[in-house]
Amino acid sequence: MPNRHSERGAALIGAVLIIVILSMLATVSLNVAAQEIESVTAAKEEAVARHVAEAGADLVMQWFHDPSPDPGGPGRLLFARRQTGADGSPSFFDDVGRSRFTGTEDRPDVLYDAARPPDNRLLNDPSTGWFRALGGLGRITRLAVYAPASPGLLCTVQVTAEARSLTRTLAVQMGATQLPPIRAGVQIGNSGPVQAAAGPLPVSVHWGALIVNGDVRLGALRDIPVKTDLAPVTGQAYADMEHREDRWFDVFVGGEALFTAPPAGAEPVPPNLHVRQEPSPGLRQDRWDYQTLKETALRAGTYYARGQDGLLYRHGRIEPGRGVTATEAFQSGTVGDHHGLVFVDTLDQAPPHGDNLGTLVLNAGYMEGLFVVNAHVKFAPAGAGESLPARSPETTEALQLEGINLHGALVTPGNLILDGSSRLYGAVIVGGTAEQASGTGAQLEVWYDNEFEAGLFRGLPLVHQALGTWLEKHGDKRT
Repeated sequence: MPNRHSERGAALIGAVLIIVILSMLATVSLNVAAQEIESVTAAKEEAVARHVAEAGADLVMQWFHDPSPDPGGPGRLLFARRQTGADGSPSFFDDVGRSRFTGTEDRPDVLYDAARPPDNRLLNDPSTGWFRALGGLGRITRLAVYAPASPGLLCTVQVTAEARSLTRTLAVQMGATQLPPIRAGVQIGNSGPVQAAAGPLPVSVHWGALIVNGDVRLGALRDIPVKTDLAPVTGQAYADMEHREDRWFDVFVGGEALFTAPPAGAEPVPPNLHVRQEPSPGLRQDRWDYQTLKETALRAGTYYARGQDGLLYRHGRIEPGRGVTATEAFQSGTVGDHHGLVFVDTLDQAPPHGDNLGTLVLNAGYMEGLFVVNAHVKFAPAGAGESLPARSPETTEALQLEGINLHGALVTPGNLILDGSSRLYGAVIVGGTAEQASGTGAQLEVWYDNEFEAGLFRGLPLVHQALGTWLEKHGDKRT
C-alpha cells in the first residue's frame, strides 16, 4: 500500500510539472505571436509612412510641372520657371546657375503644415491616387522645400508622414532637366557650297522660323511665304495655297540668299527674309550638348549604341540577339505612343566628329519622341503618316495636321538626307546640310511646336529625383 501511494504521488507531481511546462510554452508562444503581430504591424506602418512620404515628393514634382494647383504664396512663384538662364530661356536657375531655392531646413522657402486646414486639404486630398490606395491609413503632416545640399541640383524636399502610431521624415534632393529651348522650326548649321545648278533648299516651315548658316539657295522670290497677321491658321501645305503666307514665318540666313529664278525687275525682297546675319547680329542657333543629352538619356530616356551590324543596342550593351532596327526603335504604333528622349550614340560612343557618324536610315511611318541621332540621317518615312491635333503660337484651339510622319524633335550633328516627301510637327536641328537624295525631289514640311521655345518637351520631365539622395532624417514612435 505505501508503494502504491508513493507511485500515485510521483505521477501527480509529474502531471503537474507537465502542465506547468505546457503553460510556460503556451505563454511563450503567445508572447512570440504578440511580438510577431506587433512587428508585422510596425513594418506595415513603416511601409505606409514611407509610401506617404514618397507621395509627398511626387506631389512637389507635380507642382513643378503644373504650379496652378498650388494654393498661393511663395510656392506659386518658386514652382514656375521664372528665372532667366544663361541662354535667355525660362529656367529654375539664374544666369550663373544658382537655384532659386535658397532656404534652409529650419527656414524653408516653402512650408505646408497639415495643422492648418487649407494645407491639410492640399496635402491629403482624398481624391488623389495614393490616398485612395492606402485607404486613409497614412497622411502627410508637414512638407518643406528648401535649397539643395549638392551643387547643381534644384532643391531639397522634406516630407513628414504618419501612419497611425508611427511617423517618418524623409528628404530627397531634386534636379532639373536642363535641355535648351528650340526657338525655330528648322535650324541648319552648314548650308555647304551653293552650286549654280543646285535646287532650292528642300525644307519649308510653318508657324516659326527657318535658320540657315552660310549661304542658301531658295526658290523664286515669290515662293517665299509672306509673313502677315491676316494669314489663316490651317494645316494646309504651302504647295496647296494660292498665296503662300504664314503669321510667324521668318528666314534668317548667315550669308547670302540666292534664288533659282532671279527676281524680276524691282521685285521687292520680303521683310521676313533676313540675310547677312553673321557675324552680327548673329543667328542664335540652339546648341544641344552631346554629353548633357547622353547623360539625360541614360537617366530619363532611352540610350542606344550602334553595332557593326547596323543594329541599335539599348543601354549600350552590344550582345548577340539584343539589337533592334531603327524602325523598331523609332516606330510609334499610334498617336500618343511617345518614346520620350531617344539618344543614338556615335559609332565609337565619343563626341561627334567627321569620322564617327556613319548613316542611319529612319523609315518608320510614324514617330513620336525627341530623337537625338548622332549620325547622318536619311529620312525616308514609309506610309502616309498620321493625323494629329496641333496648336499654333498664340492660339488655344487645336486643329488637325494630316500626314505627319514625325511628332517631336529630330536633332543630328550630321547631314539630313531627304528620301521622299514628309511632314513633321515639332522642330529640326541639323548640324550639317539638308539635301535631297539624288533624283527624288523630296521635300520636308515642318509645323513648329512653339512649346519648344519655352523648353517644354513632352515625354521628358522638368524635374527628377536625384539618385542616391533619399535620406531618413528621423523617425519616432508616437504614444
